Parts: sequence; structure tokens; C-alpha cells
Amino acid sequence: MSCSIRLKSGPSQRNSPQRSSCSGCPEDSSVTANEDRRLLLLTLAPSHYCERARWALDLQGIVYDEERLAPGTHALRVKRLGASATSLPLLLLGDGSLCQGSDRILDWTGLRGGDPEIERRLEQTTAPLIRQCLYAGLLSDPKSGIRDVLLRGTNAHQATIGRLTWPLLRRMMAAGMNARPRLLPDLIAQVDRELDWFDRVLAERGDHLVGREFGRADLTAASLLAPLALPHVEPVKSLSAGIRWPHSLAPFLAGWSDRPTLEWVRRMYQAHRAPL
Repeated sequence: MSCSIRLKSGPSQRNSPQRSSCSGCPEDSSVTANEDRRLLLLTLAPSHYCERARWALDLQGIVYDEERLAPGTHALRVKRLGASATSLPLLLLGDGSLCQGSDRILDWTGLRGGDPEIERRLEQTTAPLIRQCLYAGLLSDPKSGIRDVLLRGTNAHQATIGRLTWPLLRRMMAAGMNARPRLLPDLIAQVDRELDWFDRVLAERGDHLVGREFGRADLTAASLLAPLALPHVEPVKSLSAGIRWPHSLAPFLAGWSDRPTLEWVRRMYQAHRAPL
């Protein structure tokens, strides 16, 4: 496997495999086509959706550069590329077309072993709940360190803007995700139910959700559940370094740590997430 994460800079070392344009993504991008351009993955670095795309590209041996964007200012960068939405991750392909969203990026990589029903629940229910729950605690605690984690790896201009506008940005993020501290008891209960569900899935299917080899469904589950499992494996270990969990979350994260689901996530990272 060829691990390939590089922050945006430096010459290309080899061309990426030829693949067709991303299905469902805009073809009238403002980016000039260039078949020799190295693939560029735009991310919000600590995002579990971005980690899903990053891991799939690495697992498939696809070489790319990663450009880490700051929340808020990311929207202008993404729009300038011609994307119809501002969500991340976004993959800029060699022909100038765009592939937006971790699900479409996984489609484009051709990674096998998917389970649409399980992946849909993880993408649309479990992962958003985890994000809402964790940010409800982190954004409301000035000592959580989340600002620096979100800005780490971004360029100096974006990092400066992010620090200067943090009070406003923090409120905008909380409003956009409905990540309110008063909702934490209910959010924690909902996350607990999602863990109950996935515990049952593992009890029925074993370590591999589809077939006998690590595949798309396994990668999707492991990456989207990683913020709760906190695997000590790169890049997740470095991307989350510096977070100080507030008292509103720490006891629940500790209590969940030994659940079958989160033990499974850590095993998947140890076995299948090669060091960068």
C-alpha cells in the first residue's frame, strides 16, 4: 500500500491511477483540465468524514496532496473550484473535475466490500450524532483546545483569520450543527443507542461486515466511529492531539471505551491503517 498524505506543496512523485470522473459531481468546474495534475484532497483535518476519504485513498494506493482548510474560510476556497456545495471532503481530480463527499470519493476509488444499508445509517445518523454531541461539549468549553485543533495544518492566512474570528466562528458552528450544551444529555443517549446498534451488528457479522476481508463497510464504520474510539494510530492520533475533553463528555467517553464497537474500531485501525 502506498501512503500518500502530503500537505499542499512539492513536486509530484508519480501519477495517480487513471479513473473516470466522479459520478454525480459537477463537470463544469472552473478548474482548467490537466491530466498530469496530482490529485488534491481538501479537508477539514479532524473531520471523520474527511478521514473516511483519506483512508480510502491511502488503502487503494492512490497518491494525492492534502490541503487542510479552516472552518468558515473553507467555503470560499471550495466555491472558487466550482463546487455546488461547501461541504468537505472534496477531491480535485487530474482532469479538473470535482468529487465531493466521502461517499462519492469512496465510489470513485472502487473500494469493494460495501453494505449500503449499514453505510447509510452510519453516514446519515450515527456520524452526525457523534459530531453534534462532541462539538456540543467542545465548542462551549474555552479550555477544550478545539480551536487550535481545527486550525492546525491550515495556511497562515486562514489560521490568522480563524483565530481572530473564533468567537463568531464558534457560535456559527454551534448553530449550524445545533451543538448546544443543553442538548448533551439527549445527544449522549442517542449516541449510546447507536453504539448498541453497532454492537449488535458486530455480534451478528464478526470482525468483517462484508465477506472475509477488510472493505468499504469496515472502513466507513471505523473512520466514522473513530472520534469516540480515539485510536492511537496516525493520522487520527495527531489530528486530535491537544483536545482536552470537558467534564460534560469525559465520563461518557471513558464509559464507552470498552464497548465492543469501540474496541473493534481500534483493532481495525491497528490492523489496516498503515502509518503515514
